[in-house]
Amino acid sequence: MQDAEAANVALRAELTRIYQSRSWQLTGPLRWLLRRAFQGRAAMATLLWAFRRRGPKATLTDVRRIRQDHGITGVKFWLLNGVAPGGAAQGEPGTDLAATKGALADVRGPDGYVYRAPRRPADLDARLKDLSTTFSIVVPIYNTPPALLEAAIRSVEAQWYPHWQLVLVDDASPNPATRAALEQPRDPRVTILRQPANQGISGATNAGLAAATGDFVVFLDHDDELTADCLYELALCIAAHDPDFVYSDEDKITEDGRFTQPFFKPDWSPDTMMSTMYTCHVSCVRRSLVNELGGLRPEYDGCQDWDLVLRLAERTTRIQHVTKVLYHWRIIPQSTAADLNAKPYVVSVSERLRADTLARRGLKGTLEPLPQLPSYHRVRYDIRGTPTISIIIPSRDNQPVLSACLDSIRARSSYDRYEIVVLDNGSREPATLGYLNRIRAWPGVKVIRHDAPFNYSELNNLGVAAATGDILLFLNDDTEVLTTDWLERMAGYAQLDHVGAVGAKLLYPGGEKVQHAGVLNLFNGPSHAFLRQDRNHYGYFLRNLLEYNWLAVTGACLMVERRKFEAVGGFDETLPIAYNDVDLCMRLHEVGYYNVMCQAAELIHHESISRGLDFVSPEKMARLEQERGRLYDRHPGLFLHDPFGNPNLHPNGGNFEIA
Repeated sequence: MQDAEAANVALRAELTRIYQSRSWQLTGPLRWLLRRAFQGRAAMATLLWAFRRRGPKATLTDVRRIRQDHGITGVKFWLLNGVAPGGAAQGEPGTDLAATKGALADVRGPDGYVYRAPRRPADLDARLKDLSTTFSIVVPIYNTPPALLEAAIRSVEAQWYPHWQLVLVDDASPNPATRAALEQPRDPRVTILRQPANQGISGATNAGLAAATGDFVVFLDHDDELTADCLYELALCIAAHDPDFVYSDEDKITEDGRFTQPFFKPDWSPDTMMSTMYTCHVSCVRRSLVNELGGLRPEYDGCQDWDLVLRLAERTTRIQHVTKVLYHWRIIPQSTAADLNAKPYVVSVSERLRADTLARRGLKGTLEPLPQLPSYHRVRYDIRGTPTISIIIPSRDNQPVLSACLDSIRARSSYDRYEIVVLDNGSREPATLGYLNRIRAWPGVKVIRHDAPFNYSELNNLGVAAATGDILLFLNDDTEVLTTDWLERMAGYAQLDHVGAVGAKLLYPGGEKVQHAGVLNLFNGPSHAFLRQDRNHYGYFLRNLLEYNWLAVTGACLMVERRKFEAVGGFDETLPIAYNDVDLCMRLHEVGYYNVMCQAAELIHHESISRGLDFVSPEKMARLEQERGRLYDRHPGLFLHDPFGNPNLHPNGGNFEIA
C-alpha cells in the first residue's frame, strides 16, 4: 500500500514537471490543431456512417430531431461521438451501437465514466418465449419540456421486452407545449390520463396506479430514461426469484447528454435504507403489494418513493437487486439529481418520514444531521433499558497501551453500565504484571489469565464465558476512545433484531486518517475500505459517513448481542489469528443478520501494536494465506462475492473504484 502511494506521488510530480515545461507550452497551438483535426475527422466519419446506414434523408431527419431535443450543442455532440446526447438516437430501437460503430464506448462523462449500451441477444425472441410478466410503467407529468418527455417515452418504446403498458398522467400541466406533446399519436400500449386539477406527484402517480394492469409497476420520472434492456432484465429477475420488489443500479445524464455518476449499489441493506434512499431507480414493485400499501402518500411528496420502500420492507423480505444500470436519471436545474439542496423541502420531508418510520416500528431514536453535510441525516437509536455491556480485551505485555485504552474507556464513556474483562495471554514483564494486579481491584474489571499460545478466537471465547453482559464488545488493547457516547450509539444498533455485528470507525494516531470504516470482500481477500482517507472523506455515496450495512467489520472494535454471538457458535478457534472476525460476521450474515458500521462512533487504533503486522515476514504471509483459504472453505458462497459491494466495481478497489 505504501509503495503504491509513493509511486503515485512520483507520477504526479513528473506530470507537473511536464505540464510546466517550455516544450509543453510551445507545442500548445499544435496540440490544438491536432484536436480540431481529430474532431473534424470524427464528424466526417459519423456523417458517412449515418448516410450509409440510414440514407441522407433519414439522417437529416435525425439531425433535426437531435437539434429540437438538445439544441446545436446536441448536434455537435452527435457529430463527435456518433450518438445523440442521453441515448441511442441512431438506428432502430435497441440497436447495439457498440457493435455497429463502437462510438458509444468513447463517450466519457465528466468523471470519466463510460456507459456502454447493452448488446441485444441474437436469440432474444427465443428467450422472450419463456417470460410472461407484464409491466405497467407509470409516469407522472407536470410541465415537462416536450423534448425530455419524448426522450422518456422513446426509452420505453425501445424496450427489448414487449409486455408493457405505459401510463402517462398529466397532472394538470398549464404548459401548452406539454399538453400538445401528449396529443401526438402513440403506441397502443400507451395510456394517457389527464387530471382535472393538480394533485402533486403522489396524487398523479396514484391515478396512474389505478389505471395500471401489469403484474408489476415500474416508476419512471417524466424527464428520465430506461435503458433498452431494463424490462427484460427485470423480467429475468422476477422469473428467477419471484420477488415483490426489485431495484437496479443507475447513472445520470448531464445537461449535454453524457452519462455520469453511476451508482453501483449493494444488495438489500435495511440500515442503509434508513440512512439514504439508496434503492432509488429503477424501482419495480408487485402491483398487488403497492395496492395493499395504499399507493404513495402525498404527505411525503418529494420522498414518496423512499416512504414506499420503507413501508414495503415491513411487509416482505422478497427483495432483489439487479447489478446493472437500468435507469438514466437526468440532471437538470432544480433537480435533486444535481443537488439535494435544490429542493430544501425534501430534506425536512426525509427527516420526518424516517422519524415516522421509527414510531411505526416501535423504535426510539433521533435523526442527526451529518456535521460534514447537514442536508443528510443519520439515525441514532436509543439504547433499550440499561443492559450491561461486557468489554472484552485480550492483551499481553502491553502495559502502556492497555493502560491508555482502559483510561480512555473510564474517562470518556458517558454510558457507565459496562464491565471490562481483560484476557492476559501470559504476560511476563513486571510492569505489566503489576498493572494487571492493580486493575483487579477496580470495580467492574476482571482479569483472566490464559498462559497459552496466542489464539485470538480462544481468548475472546474465554472472555465471553467470564462476562455477564447481554451485549458483548470485543476491543483491541491498542485502541483509545474518542466519542463519548460510543457505547450507546453502537448498542442502539446492536439491539435491533435484524442487526448482527456493529463496527466503529477507527482512526490512525492523530485522528485524521481512516484505519477502518468497514470491511470489503475483495479479490485479494477481506480488506479495509477507505484506508488512509481523511476521516471526513465522503466516500462512495457517503459510505464513510453514513451508517451502511457491510459484509464484515473489524474485530478491533466489534459489538454484538450475546444471544446472537452464541447462536452462531462464537469465534472459530481453528482461525487463531487472522480472519476470525470476518468469519464471525459471515456466519451472522448467513443466518440472516445484517452487519452495520456505526460511523459516528470513533476510536484511535494503533494498528497491530500488540502483535505486529501479518505481511512483514514470509512466515506470517504464508499463515495469512492459509487462514484466508480456510475462511473461504467455510464460506464458499462468499468467495469473490460481497453482497454489500457490487461486481461493477474494481475487484480490489478499497475506495469503490469503478472497474
